[in-house]
Amino acid sequence: MLFSPIRWLTKLLSLALTVAVVYVVVCGVQVVIASRLATAPSAVKPALAIVVLGQPVVNGSAGVDLAARLEQAATLYEDHRASSIVVTGPRTSLSVEARLLLRDCHDASPTLIKVQASDAAVALLKTARRLTRGNSVIVVTDAIDAQWVRYVGAEDGLFVQVSPPASSEKLVFSELGPLVRESTGIAVGRLVGFGHVPWAAY
Repeated sequence: MLFSPIRWLTKLLSLALTVAVVYVVVCGVQVVIASRLATAPSAVKPALAIVVLGQPVVNGSAGVDLAARLEQAATLYEDHRASSIVVTGPRTSLSVEARLLLRDCHDASPTLIKVQASDAAVALLKTARRLTRGNSVIVVTDAIDAQWVRYVGAEDGLFVQVSPPASSEKLVFSELGPLVRESTGIAVGRLVGFGHVPWAAY
């Protein structure tokens, strides 16, 4: 009888762990489904602004993922999805992002807005505060981040459409790390708020 409470506690912890794992797995399935997005500009409706979720640059050069996001933003702009483009990221990255973006825009130059941010959650929050004429945005980020970005944007009062670069759409098995991060971030974010899990996307 003395060990009965311990056995019950063990069973309770085992049940809680099982529920948590199933919950994260369900979130993972939702992340995968949400990441299956068309990349053509026609797949999104015109919006107030295109928002590029930036990344740190190294020695003044953008990485492959960031360069692809900027190219996608330029394509959306040239297809008249929005007249303004918001570039976000660390202070040292913003000038590089702006320069590459203007290079990729072959038509008239867009209205550029620079938002310094340490992570994607802060970037979306600051963007929402900067946009005073509406809340509809097209966010350019990796496909795997789509679900999390929509949730964070909704918390900030944004109506978010996601337009990922074609190069970011990969097989699930090649993105197990990001998938686990995203799934866990969404599972936790639903409980404590998505602004508290900035590590879920970058």
